[in-house]
Formats: sequence, structure tokens, C-alpha cells
Amino acid sequence: MRTAYIAQTGASLRRQGGLLQVFVKREKVAELPARELEQLVLLGNVVLTPAALDLVVERGIDTVMLTMSGRFRGRIVGGPSHNVKLRLAQYGVMSEPARCLSLAQRVVEAKVFNQRALLMRFARSHGKPPRIEDAARRIEAVRVRSRLSQTLDEVRGCEGAASAVYFGVFGELIRVEGFRFDGRNRRPPMDPVNALLSLGYTLLLNAVEAAINIVGLDPYLGALHAPEAGRPSLACDLVEEHRAPLIDALVVAAINQGAIQPGDFEESGPGEPVVMRREAVRAVVELFERRMERQVRYEPQQRKLSWRQVLEQQARRLAREVLGEKEYEGVRMR
Repeated sequence: MRTAYIAQTGASLRRQGGLLQVFVKREKVAELPARELEQLVLLGNVVLTPAALDLVVERGIDTVMLTMSGRFRGRIVGGPSHNVKLRLAQYGVMSEPARCLSLAQRVVEAKVFNQRALLMRFARSHGKPPRIEDAARRIEAVRVRSRLSQTLDEVRGCEGAASAVYFGVFGELIRVEGFRFDGRNRRPPMDPVNALLSLGYTLLLNAVEAAINIVGLDPYLGALHAPEAGRPSLACDLVEEHRAPLIDALVVAAINQGAIQPGDFEESGPGEPVVMRREAVRAVVELFERRMERQVRYEPQQRKLSWRQVLEQQARRLAREVLGEKEYEGVRMR
């Protein structure tokens, strides 16, 4: 048990020795041994009693608070990193324009590669639709162009151009009536597909930030994403390469295989955001956790790891780059 999700509205977490006990009203519904927890994710109106709060801080359990729709509210983390050498090196690297540019290029190249790979995987299984193949070619051209970028703004422009092409055809990957995707929108998401993507990306960001904290890097200082108050820019950087294989593929499969259905969402009215039912949120969380535990081949180590382990190893690869030991490379879909 590395991550536990509490998604029952009105639930409260209480401490009993080294246990976190989950109560709904006056009924105890679960017990979580604190020693087995690395992350606790609270969705919706969940109460953490003072004693329970003391336990998560004492054990250094990364505790994340989200709304039921997946919007980030806040987080409780343990003490600061003791790896001063690593953080000083990170501050130095992220202050050097050339090294920042190089890292941002590799992050974007991996992201764009994986977007193209997901489209091509779909195309091979569905008769190579012309629009999908054309989008894949255009994305590949952007990927090549990103290598030649001279500034961070150019790199960001390439990332934006590739995403525009990718999401321009993403709706064709969804084969179920009742789901329509006309482009990416967020804050808040206005349709079911965007709601699923946004929730998935939030869960992924939390997992990546937890991996960064384990390694000892500063999650708030990145390369591709400029520093901004309250934004974990480094976590946002490392999320990029994992969006397509972990979240986009999950959303497409969940819809096409019937795990998520149109009835799992409520329309609030014209111009209002869509509302995901609590049961659908739980289903997405369960699918996400299954995917995070799925074994995949991790080429740098020539062995199979779970996706959660891959996230941590990628954070460690970045740490080695920061320390001048080895260059960072993003994970690429096979």
C-alpha cells in the first residue's frame, strides 16, 4: 500500500496508534497502516483530525487534497530535503539558459514522440485513418523542429503546435457514441472527455511530484515551465512525457471499453462545466492505480518496472543530470 485514496464525502480520518482509521459517520470502514503509506489522496469533503494530521506529518506521508472533480486544493508534505548538494546543483542548472534549453528540448521531444506513438498505435489497429496518419506526420515534423529551437519560447511553441495537432484528431480515437471531443479545454473542463483528462493529469502530477520529493529535488524549479507561485514547475516538466502513455491511453481505453459511460456525467447547463459522478471518479482512480502498477520495460535498466517505479527512476535520472553524471532522456512509448 503506497498510495491510498479516500473519496467518500463526509469521511473522517482518525488516528489509532500507527493506524489511520477511516470513518463514515460513526462507522469505521477501513484501517490504513501508516508505515505502509507513502501518499494519501483526499478527494472531496474529507476531514483529517488533529491526531491524524500529526501522524501523517510524523511519518512524512505526502497528503494531497483534491476536489471531487480532481482540482488541486493543497498538500501536506514532510520536512524539507536534506540533500542540500542536489538542490544547490539544481538551482545552478536551472539558472543556466543553455542547460535549461537543452533539458526543455528533451522533455518536449519525448512528449511529442509519445503523442505520435499513441496516434500510430491507434492507426495500425483501425485501418490507418488518413487524418490520423497526417497528424502523426505533422507531429513528427514538429518534433524535429524542436531540436533546432534556440530559445525556451521556441521550444514551448513547438510543444503547443504539436499538442494542437494531436488534440485536433484525439476525438477520432474515441469510438463510443455519446462522447464528443472538439478540443482541449480546462479550468473547468466543459465536457466528459476533458473532465477525464483533467482528473487523470492531476493524479499523474501528484504521483510525479511525490517521486521528485522522494529523490530530493525541488519540485517548484523546472526548465520547460517557468517558475510561478504555487506551481510545481519541475513536476509539470516531468509529467509531459507520461501524459500520452499513462493518461491519454487510459481515457481512450476507459471510454471505448465501457468502463466509463455517458451516464457517469451530469450537464450543468449551457456554458457550465460538466460534473463527474462520484462513482466515475472512483472508477478513474482505480484505473489509474492499476495502470501505475502495470509492468513495462524500462530501457535504461533493461528490465521491467511498474509505472510508479518508472516515475521515480526518471526523477533519479534528472538528479544525475543535475549533478553532472549523466544526461536526462525521456521515456518513449514502444
